Amino acid sequence: MSDRNDIIAAANAGKLPELFVERLRRHRTDELGKAFRATLAKLHNDGTIDLLEPARQIATSPINQHDFFTVMYVYSELIPALDASVPDMLAAVKALSTRAGEDLASGMANGGYRTWAEQGSRARDTFETINPEDGDDSAYVFLALQALAKAEPDAALDRAILYVGGNAGPARSAAAKAIGTFDLTDPDRRTRATDALAAHAASADDNSLGHILAAICEIAKAHPDTHTKAAALIDANIERTGDHAINQLSLELMFHADELPPAIVKPLTAIMHRVPIGNRGTIRDIGAAAGKLADKNRLDEALALITPLLSQHEELTSLEPLGSLNYHLLQLPPDELAQTIIIWLLACDPNLGRATMALVGDHHGDAPLILDPRSAAAGLDDPERLLLAHRAIGWLLVHPVTAASLVVGLLDGAGDAAQGTIAELLFDPLLINFSGSVGDWIAEQAKAPGHPSQAILEDLITRLEAYIEGLREPGRIKELRPSERERLIENHRQHESMRQAYKASEKTSILASLATRQVLLYGTRSISYFKGMGGKQQRSEMKMHSFSHSIESPRLNILEPFDLDYMLRVFRAMRTAP
Repeated sequence: MSDRNDIIAAANAGKLPELFVERLRRHRTDELGKAFRATLAKLHNDGTIDLLEPARQIATSPINQHDFFTVMYVYSELIPALDASVPDMLAAVKALSTRAGEDLASGMANGGYRTWAEQGSRARDTFETINPEDGDDSAYVFLALQALAKAEPDAALDRAILYVGGNAGPARSAAAKAIGTFDLTDPDRRTRATDALAAHAASADDNSLGHILAAICEIAKAHPDTHTKAAALIDANIERTGDHAINQLSLELMFHADELPPAIVKPLTAIMHRVPIGNRGTIRDIGAAAGKLADKNRLDEALALITPLLSQHEELTSLEPLGSLNYHLLQLPPDELAQTIIIWLLACDPNLGRATMALVGDHHGDAPLILDPRSAAAGLDDPERLLLAHRAIGWLLVHPVTAASLVVGLLDGAGDAAQGTIAELLFDPLLINFSGSVGDWIAEQAKAPGHPSQAILEDLITRLEAYIEGLREPGRIKELRPSERERLIENHRQHESMRQAYKASEKTSILASLATRQVLLYGTRSISYFKGMGGKQQRSEMKMHSFSHSIESPRLNILEPFDLDYMLRVFRAMRTAP
C-alpha cells in the first residue's frame, strides 16, 4: 500500500498516532520521513483527513509516553504547513502540551505554532481566541506577539504595551517577556518599549515585575544606549521583588550574566541577595551565574554575588546548593583562587571560613591545590598578613600543603617581624604536624632558584630535620607504647570511621548506581555468567587486585588532640582589634 492509502486507512480507524510511530521512529529526518510528512499535510489540506483531530484527542490515546513524543515531534514539523482555523489549531497544540506534562520538551509544538501564526491574520486571530486572564493561554500571547512582530513590528509593540498596562496578569507577563525578544533597532521603537516597561513596573505584580526587569535586561544586552535606563529601573524595584521575580532574574543572570554590563549586574546582585533560603532551584541558578562571571574574568562581581549569601546562610557553606560554583572557582588561576580565599578568610566570618574549607576540599587529583597569594596580598599590611596566616591554618589544616602555599606566599612583602611570626607558624603547627607532605613541598620550594623567601624556607627545613632527629634520639620508650587494648580500641575507631565514610560516599557515587555489588567470601577472582549472542551462556572472569591510599594525619592529633583542637578554634576565631 502507498503512504496515502495507509494514512487514510489509519485515519478512518483512529490509529494515526500509531502510524506516526511505526513510520517515523527511525526516519525522522531522512527522505522517507519527509515524504511521509508531505503526504500527511497534503491529505489534511485537501480535506481528505482531519490531521488535527488525533492531536485534540491525544489525552485518551493508548500510546505510551515514549511514543507520544515521536507523535509530538511529527506534529511540530507538520503544523506550519497545515490549513486550519485558529481555534482548531490552538486546541490541538494545547492538547499536545497538556499530554507532555512537566517534561522539558512539553513546548515542542509551540515553535511550530509560532511559525504557523506568522502567516496571514493568524496572529491577530489568536488574540481574539485566547483568554488573557487564563494562565494556560499566556504562552500563546507570547507566541502570537512574536509572530505578529515578524511582519508588523510596530503593531506587535502596540499590542504588547497594551497588555503590559492591562489588568490581566498572565497576559501582562507574557507581553513583557515578548518585548524583550522584539527587534528594537529602530530608536523610536526602542524608546517606546523601554518607557512602557518603566511606566508599568510600579503597578506590576511580582511575576510580571520579574518579566519586565528581565525584558529590560534583554534590551540592554543588544542596545548599550539603554544601560543607564535599565540599571535605574532595576535599582528602583529592588525592594519590590518577590520569589517569582527573583527566580526570573536568576535565570537571566545564569544565562546572560557575562553579556550584561557591571552597572546592571550590580542591582541584579542586590535582588539575588533577597532570595529565601528554601528556594533551592533559584540558589542553584545564582551559583551558576557566579560561576559564569568568574569564567569571564569578572571575579569581583562573582564574589559580590555569592559572598553575602554564604555569610547569611550556613546551609550554603558546603557549596553543594550552589551547583557548579565550586568547579568554576577551582578552575581559576592560582592567584585568582587565592584572591577568593583571602577575601573570605579576612572577612572573619565563620560561614565564609567553612565555605573556604569546602572549596579546597572539592579539589581532586594526585597533586595538592597550590595557591599563589602574592598579588592578592600585595596591599595587605603586616597585621592583616598575620591574621590571614592564622585563619588559613585554622580553617585549612586538613589541607596542609594548600595552607602552606598560602602562608608561604605571605612572606613576600612582609616586614621582618611579621616574617619571623609567619615562619614560626609554618614550623608549628604545619611542619611539626605534617613533616612529610608539607616538609617535602617546602623543601622543593627552597630549591627553586630565585624564590623570594628561599633563605627562610631553607632555615625551616634545617629546623625540621633537627626536630625529627631530636624525636628519634631517645629511641623507642617501652613505657610510652600503647597497650594491646588501646591499640585495638584505636584500630576499631579508625575502622568504624572509614566504614561510615565509605557508606556516605556510596550515596553520591555514580558507580554505585551503575554497578552491582558482590561480596566475595574467599578467593582472588570473580566469575559470572551472562547470555551472549543467540542466547548462549558465556563465562566472564575478573581477577581481583589490591589498591591502597594513604593520608598523613596531624602528629599532634595523636599526642595532644585537645590542645590541637583548641589552637585551631582560636586561629579560626581571630580577628583584628576594633
